[in-house]
Amino acid sequence: MNVRPVALLSLSCAMSCGTEKDPSDSAEAVGIAALGGGSHDADSVRFDTLAGDGDGLNVPRDLAFNPQNEGELWVVNRADDSVSMFTGVGSNDQTSEHRIDPFALHFMEEVSSISFGAATFGGSDALTFGTCQESRNTYNDEYPANDFMGPALWSADFDVFGYSNPEAVEYLSDLFGFYADLGSHLDMLHESPLCMGIAWEKENVYWVFDGADGRIVRYDFATDHGIGYDDHSDGIIGRVQGPKVERVEGVPSHMDIDPDTGLLYVADTGKNRILVLDTATGEEGDRLSKTEPGTEHYRLENVDAEKLIDGADVEGMEQPSGLEVVDGHLLITDHRTGMVFAFALSGTGAEGADAELVDWVDTGRAGGIMGIDAPSLDEIWFVDAEANELVRMTAK
Repeated sequence: MNVRPVALLSLSCAMSCGTEKDPSDSAEAVGIAALGGGSHDADSVRFDTLAGDGDGLNVPRDLAFNPQNEGELWVVNRADDSVSMFTGVGSNDQTSEHRIDPFALHFMEEVSSISFGAATFGGSDALTFGTCQESRNTYNDEYPANDFMGPALWSADFDVFGYSNPEAVEYLSDLFGFYADLGSHLDMLHESPLCMGIAWEKENVYWVFDGADGRIVRYDFATDHGIGYDDHSDGIIGRVQGPKVERVEGVPSHMDIDPDTGLLYVADTGKNRILVLDTATGEEGDRLSKTEPGTEHYRLENVDAEKLIDGADVEGMEQPSGLEVVDGHLLITDHRTGMVFAFALSGTGAEGADAELVDWVDTGRAGGIMGIDAPSLDEIWFVDAEANELVRMTAK
């Protein structure tokens, strides 16, 4: 792995020396406009707080733009297992709606992360998305933990998400002999309690950060069971037998896949590093025990995986959390320090991947900043779980 650490000027000096430079004078002045254009000065960045408590933000931990609908943004909230849904976000026509699924206390308990996919379901044109939950399945502390937990699949149809399906309620209530409303989820698999991050690959395939086992895991939901039903038997789960990862309680470890290369980038929060995995590699190994009949669960062996960035080499990186690939760059938030970093990506395959630090800025939100998303490098969005805020960064 080749990682080029902070160049030309130490981070501490860049933030405090106050030295003015000609924009054409040095490489760091090229930078990312929304991070200050290489100045590393927060005064060169415009921070717009565009949502807060009034929009239902309640310990927001991740956010994702719906690639199908411009200006549509979804934010997941840990404290009440909810989603805040925005249209026209950042515009004069911005609207928000706060929803809690009827059975969120299981399917979205302690939600940590969200990732949009490309698959649709049934006759709807709406995309699906996946979420992970930092939970051991206690049904909001009503029952002892049983670890029957993992990623869930949902519809982004505003007429579906968060609403009960009467047909499913009637069917399951008759089947179980008691009233059963499993909300609007489309599918769920249950091999990853304390799930800290999720990234979509293709179809109904997602990769997750399994905080309980310290593994990266590939989940294929295959065919969803429909709105609010309960058949999870066609799921396929591959547990990567590569480098182990480490969860930090309460701090998501976000992930993203570069669609151009198929490389998966992982914020390994507990080990203060960024991993890169080649999703095109790997082969089935030994079968593992499973919690649901019908599913497949196996060791996923020989996945090319490497350490891309060592946080010890990057001043201000101590607890990477938010992570997003956009326009050939890797954006990373650091929860502990409040920094946002931008790395230029190059190379092919995990073994040849390269990351060059090109810009950074201190947001002043140490202990709060978590998930990050960016429609482009001109506008970078993040959530602050401590202040309950949604923030957009642009050039001042």
